[in-house]
Amino acid sequence: MSFSSRRRNYLLTPHRRDGLIECMKGMLMHSFVLDALDTTGADTFSHFEMLIDEHRNMTNQLLDDINSNPNNMLNVSSSSISASMNPSQPNLGNVIVPSRLKQLVPSVGTFWTRLPLRKAFEAYNAKYGITKRRYICISFNEIRHILNLAQIIALINNYSESDRLNGDVTAKSLALLVGNTNGGEENKRTERQSETDARALEVWARMGESTPRVESDYVDNDNDNGGTANGINKNNNGTEDGKSKEETTRKPFETRDRSESCAIEETLSLLPTRATLPGPQLICFDGDQTLYSDGANFEKSPKLAKYLYLLLKHGVTIAVVTAAGYEYQAAKYELRLSGLLAYFKERGLEGEDLERFYIFGGECNYLLRLGNDYKLHAVREDGPGGWMISTKYFSESPGNWSEAEVASILDRAEACFQSSLKEQNMRARIIRKKRSVGLIPKVDAKIPREALDETVLRIHTELETAKVTLPFCAFNGGRDAWVDVGNKKVGVQVLQSYLGIPAEETLHIGDQFLNTGNDFAARSVCPCVWITSPEETTYILKSILRLAGVPLMALMNPLAGEKDAKEEQAEEKVGKKVDFEEAGRRTSRVTMDVYTGEYIKQMAN
Repeated sequence: MSFSSRRRNYLLTPHRRDGLIECMKGMLMHSFVLDALDTTGADTFSHFEMLIDEHRNMTNQLLDDINSNPNNMLNVSSSSISASMNPSQPNLGNVIVPSRLKQLVPSVGTFWTRLPLRKAFEAYNAKYGITKRRYICISFNEIRHILNLAQIIALINNYSESDRLNGDVTAKSLALLVGNTNGGEENKRTERQSETDARALEVWARMGESTPRVESDYVDNDNDNGGTANGINKNNNGTEDGKSKEETTRKPFETRDRSESCAIEETLSLLPTRATLPGPQLICFDGDQTLYSDGANFEKSPKLAKYLYLLLKHGVTIAVVTAAGYEYQAAKYELRLSGLLAYFKERGLEGEDLERFYIFGGECNYLLRLGNDYKLHAVREDGPGGWMISTKYFSESPGNWSEAEVASILDRAEACFQSSLKEQNMRARIIRKKRSVGLIPKVDAKIPREALDETVLRIHTELETAKVTLPFCAFNGGRDAWVDVGNKKVGVQVLQSYLGIPAEETLHIGDQFLNTGNDFAARSVCPCVWITSPEETTYILKSILRLAGVPLMALMNPLAGEKDAKEEQAEEKVGKKVDFEEAGRRTSRVTMDVYTGEYIKQMAN
């Protein structure tokens, strides 16, 4: 069986599906079969928009009830937070009636912002013509892209409770229909918001490149297009599969038109030095397969590096929240981010901008920050200003963990790994670290994905049955399986608390949002965007910058011939290029096992 056939057939299994996207796809399938997607597709997305609104309102109502009268809510379990009293049946005593969306999709979680799904669908459809297809229905990944676009619009344009309009009715026509004269100011504000969204979507539609595509209708984490089979980070300039060096090193997105990214930088250079972009103020990223290929380094992604640089330059805090745990050995994290840090240095990023770059290793265990020397430094855990001390107020914070409980979780997980390794005859070995334990392939071996998923689900059952009190994350990493004490929910929550940034202004970008992935937990503490590759991450950041920056250009573009020295200096920097090949050569002398963090080979200078 070919790789594509195996993936396509295997991914029919329930544990590798997303409940909300599958529900949306199922409803859209009816319209497609009836050849009515062109006329009813937008209405279907409007319906889900309404269901999400209802779900959010009911959730907020329940939380308000708990906060206002906690003594009467003692019997409300934490699992009920995503449901609330049915507005049409207000006198049901202590019975919690879930929202209609929760009944349709029991696994649905928290929505931190409104989602303008209809507008996002209409913009996506105008660009790609998906409703004009006759034989291929809208796919899982296309719905994922539409959800991503809706989330970005909501964050950039501060999409508030009164901004959504049913169907195609505008605020002006709605006011005329109902004869509303008292709410004129609100209608004007809503109309302005609608026009802002429309302009933003027009900007997105004119972006010079298409949304990166994946081969399958479902998300795949095998990562056969990146990384190494045995987890060894080679950092060399050799060739592969008989290709020339030029063919191997050239990336498709590096050969595309660069005018868009230059226009973004020119636009942002017109803003005041400390201007803050609209949109998320904290963006968290997964590492492998989000910023760089699985098992590889951040080396040859100049456009992604540029977009990260621009976000830092204009007030956004960037944090890499990764399962890679090398404790506080900063040099090993620096190796994984070598090209990005070299870009920051070449572009002269400095001061507060550098200090807004963090990395959280081991999911939520080791917090480091970038310094003025372009090196990572451990953030103090204890004492005044320590991140553990300042976040102990919430129970899941690492500052509240006992070493005995940590050891108990790792012991149970290691025992499960041992039994799975033996029973499934895997060519693998087990390694244990201070806050994690992993099942990794032997040299030149590959563990079947089915075996990894089986192992992860066994550990889920074991630890949930044992009723462990500490947060944990058991996940399939694509080539390996890991159990970490702590998870990305805790990591993002610590950053929000430590930096004073609310959930509604946070965005997490990652590639593993299925229940066997380690980005899944972040959904409960902030808005998320689901990508499948570094190319998609680049496209998402480009979309954020275009939606946030282009309207500002129209307002702040100086008259011809009135550019000052600072603007000329900024334009000069636009043309300055970082030699990513040189950055790769600098790190080629070191080979590191990305699983253990051990240096395998160090060549002489």
